[in-house]
Amino acid sequence: MSRSPIAMALALASQIGQAALGVPTVATVATLVAQFFSVRAHAAPVAAPEVVEQWLLPRYDALLAATSAQKEAWNAFCASPSAAGLEQLKQRFAATSNAWASVEFITFGPVMLSLRPDRFNLFPERRNAVGRSLTELIADPTDERLAPQRFARLSAAAQGLPALERLLYDEGAAQALLAGPEAARRCQIGQAIGVNLDTMAGEIRQGWGDRSHGLLAQLLAGKTDPVFFPDPSALLSQIVTDLAGAYQRVVDQRLLAVLGKSPDEAKPLIADRRRSGLSKATIAVMITSADDLAVLLSKGIDAKGQAVIAAATEAAAKAAQALPDDIGTAATTSQGRKALESAAATFKAAQAKVADPLASGLGVPLGFNALDGD
Repeated sequence: MSRSPIAMALALASQIGQAALGVPTVATVATLVAQFFSVRAHAAPVAAPEVVEQWLLPRYDALLAATSAQKEAWNAFCASPSAAGLEQLKQRFAATSNAWASVEFITFGPVMLSLRPDRFNLFPERRNAVGRSLTELIADPTDERLAPQRFARLSAAAQGLPALERLLYDEGAAQALLAGPEAARRCQIGQAIGVNLDTMAGEIRQGWGDRSHGLLAQLLAGKTDPVFFPDPSALLSQIVTDLAGAYQRVVDQRLLAVLGKSPDEAKPLIADRRRSGLSKATIAVMITSADDLAVLLSKGIDAKGQAVIAAATEAAAKAAQALPDDIGTAATTSQGRKALESAAATFKAAQAKVADPLASGLGVPLGFNALDGD
């Protein structure tokens, strides 16, 4: 039960009206007052700018830090290739991949410009687009296409994390980076991708700004933006919609697509981050980030809704941690499929148990997310 001050006033007015007709109301009015203040004691106002500042921007800060460190690691490795340097590249890749997973489901703000989500992480990949683009780039000896401005206009398949994963983890990739006729070219491509990812992360974070400038300042001031926020009051609805989409991304793209309808129809080769062994980690990071957002938003609803969300997010977190390490291989075995199907059911339930109380409790409509209609 969640009542606004206006609703409370109307209820009290109704009781007073009944009193004029001789209907006993003292106990009823006291009950209404007690219920109202009891509910509000467990809830606090939640505003979209505060969610952006407290939850989203720290994650974009982490993403920028990860891409910057990754860019520097590629520069250091290419200057002096070594096994230790290669291991450093893999660690930086994992950090960047996880940082992206924590915000991948956000579709509003500067990330929506210039096809940044696809350029950062083209997933799901179709028709081996990444492999074909990377092979073609490696075979091209010219430097012109690797210049930052030109590289950013190439196919999204060549620009982001999936291409970088192949450079690091494809069969024979490690040796090809350390020595051989393709080593220098592969290093140049790795450096180009590193610069590209860092540039995008920087542009996204710079666009948001802080309390004194940028989109955050505009939101705090309640100002509209013709591109990003024609109606700032609708942003909270978009946040809840994207939150629901996070669980759906995991279910539809990371689990059901790999499972297929039977073991014979399983598609282990399309598991996200299978080459780097980060399939489970990617899911766990996305679920954890979504859970954190849900808990933050739940502070604006009543205690009953908070309890529902707390239980749902706790179940989702446990399901993510219990996933098999190799999602693709698990999809081909009976026991593995049961584990993936169980996790998918838990995440799907969390989507509803989180989104519905938030939408009703915060008084916002749920919109269409990026996966609706797929």
